[in-house]
Amino acid sequence: MRTALVYLCTSDTLSLALLKPWCAQRATAENIPVSETIVDTDELLPAAERAGRQRVMALAASGDIVMVVTLDRTMLAIGRKGWDDLAADVAEHGAVLITHRTPVPSIPPTDWAQLLPAAPASPPVVELVDAGGQR
Repeated sequence: MRTALVYLCTSDTLSLALLKPWCAQRATAENIPVSETIVDTDELLPAAERAGRQRVMALAASGDIVMVVTLDRTMLAIGRKGWDDLAADVAEHGAVLITHRTPVPSIPPTDWAQLLPAAPASPPVVELVDAGGQR
């Protein structure tokens, strides 16, 4: 059975007790069990050189995972292009790279996973209200 994994990069070990469940919840919300949590603690080391990120890529290449969940994009990549490139690398192996707040992902179908609806193409419209007239 294909599973999800959680990847975190933080030196704040006290927060891990909160961060791990947040990310794991994202996978379990899609009925995908989390098989492993990978934590890198050296935030100053370039992401591509971290042992944990290299493990993420090895597990993705093995085809054993369907989802990689992280707290935010900066834990795995620098900038939008870096994230998109990494997501494309993970997708080549049939997995999706997401953050704990990402809407429902496009998970490649497997023998046990159902097709999920696509994420909205654009963010919801937010109307700003001028509070100055309410004084």
